Amino acid sequence: MFQRLDQLRTGSLFIITGQAGAGKSHLAASARRGGTVWVLDTEGAAQNLLGKPGIHREIQAVQTLSLRQLLDAMREIKRVGRPGDTVILDSISKVLQAMRSYAQQRAGAETDRKAAISYDEHASVNRNMQAIYTGLTELKQAGFHVIIIGHLAKKYQANGNALADVGLRVLADEHINYEADAILLVERNGARRTVTPIIKPPRQSHLQLNQEYPATLATLYPDLAVEEAVEAKVTPFPGDEARANGTPKNARDAERRFFARYGELIGGTSWADVEAFLGYQADKPATVQEWIDLAAEVRARAGDAESAAA
Repeated sequence: MFQRLDQLRTGSLFIITGQAGAGKSHLAASARRGGTVWVLDTEGAAQNLLGKPGIHREIQAVQTLSLRQLLDAMREIKRVGRPGDTVILDSISKVLQAMRSYAQQRAGAETDRKAAISYDEHASVNRNMQAIYTGLTELKQAGFHVIIIGHLAKKYQANGNALADVGLRVLADEHINYEADAILLVERNGARRTVTPIIKPPRQSHLQLNQEYPATLATLYPDLAVEEAVEAKVTPFPGDEARANGTPKNARDAERRFFARYGELIGGTSWADVEAFLGYQADKPATVQEWIDLAAEVRARAGDAESAAA
């Protein structure tokens, strides 16, 4: 029954939050070296991952908001999955909202007004949420990597007769903060995507609180994304004649390679041409990694356009 600490096998549990469109689901479902990605889809968005670049090949998904089916799905994953697999709950906020809505209906709410939820209804919501957290924690302890996606919300605190903004939080039951190894904020500025540990110090030694990192799988799981990291380092722009030369020396070299490879595709060799192709304004990349991220977005946009034309 008992084991030495260095012999214990356990996975991880991350909470990912951010604004809509920041790339939370895409990051969570990024390609791994192996294993299966299991998606508990409560928002009906899992199908949007189909055909997206960089998504893991082995994805199994179930779409439901039913508490019973969610718990059954977690038990099934634990039974047929393997340690090292990834489990994604997308999203915990939708589950909480559905439970609160159901509790309000039971309290007699009408469509045009709110009804007070009794203590029993609050207790029921808390028990149901705890059942989900327990199931996810058991998967983590069984060696699975668990990623919980939550909506981003503001946290307010009473200050006299007014409410004071005290920072960001995940739109979920507060107890989930204690379960997580790290709570990560995903942000997007044009083609540049970043993740920042917020709210609590991460348990992972390679992550620091409030430190900004690239929004890649290698940031979350260095061991699972070794091949991805090597590929990005050796061939930043697939198809480039300078592939054999390795990583660009600096941002200027990366810019030169970018326009040599994608100038014809985007219709020019200026930053204005890039913005016109992408359809939005953004800051010009200032680092090699930002140019590599931009190249990935250009390839994704080109792939989407080809799919639409087909």
